[in-house]
Amino acid sequence: MVLAMFETDQQDFGKASPDYADAAYLQEWTVRQAAFTALVPTGLRQASAKEVTRTMTEVSKSLRDPLNWLNIRLNRAEKKGGLSVSVADFGLGKVRNEITTRDMEGLDGALSYLLKLLAVPANQAALAAQGHSAADTQGFVAAQQQLSAFNTDQNSSLNATLELTDENIKAGNALWEYIVDVLGTGTLLYKETNPKKAKTYAVATLLKRIRKENSSTFGITPNPTT
Repeated sequence: MVLAMFETDQQDFGKASPDYADAAYLQEWTVRQAAFTALVPTGLRQASAKEVTRTMTEVSKSLRDPLNWLNIRLNRAEKKGGLSVSVADFGLGKVRNEITTRDMEGLDGALSYLLKLLAVPANQAALAAQGHSAADTQGFVAAQQQLSAFNTDQNSSLNATLELTDENIKAGNALWEYIVDVLGTGTLLYKETNPKKAKTYAVATLLKRIRKENSSTFGITPNPTT
């Protein structure tokens, strides 16, 4: 809107200062506007992070039943004295707790610890005797690998979001510098000679126009009480 207003009144602006008549002024405005428009909205990054979190939660919850089966078999194997450590030392409680609290990095670590003990030959043999197969262990391996990858992706996404937010602020400020300049100059330019037109350069007027166009576009009726 502001760009359109400036282009319409650029001749008047040019009379006030040759800077406004210079093609470079409009060109720089366009460059800054394009830079801002090209940015990926932070909201999209956040939505992506939420999707990763949701998937991680589903993966973690899918482990609950296999953990119960493993627990039963460990209990039976312990009674026969075939394990290298006690059932408690396998850390099933820790795994379950991390699933409940949704601490995915903690769960990644707890699963890694569990898998190291499941890889001990004596434990493999004792569990195999109770019906635990290599495929059962692979299920935990796959989950741990998924969670590890998701944790890495989520951390990268968070860092990217922070960087993007900083970029948004810089690009927004750069564009806002031009917007404020045009609005301020337009207000002063027409304040005495054309008060009505001067009012169109006020930020409050601009915001009203934006709200009106948005409500018309999306079929929203503004509520004066909100």
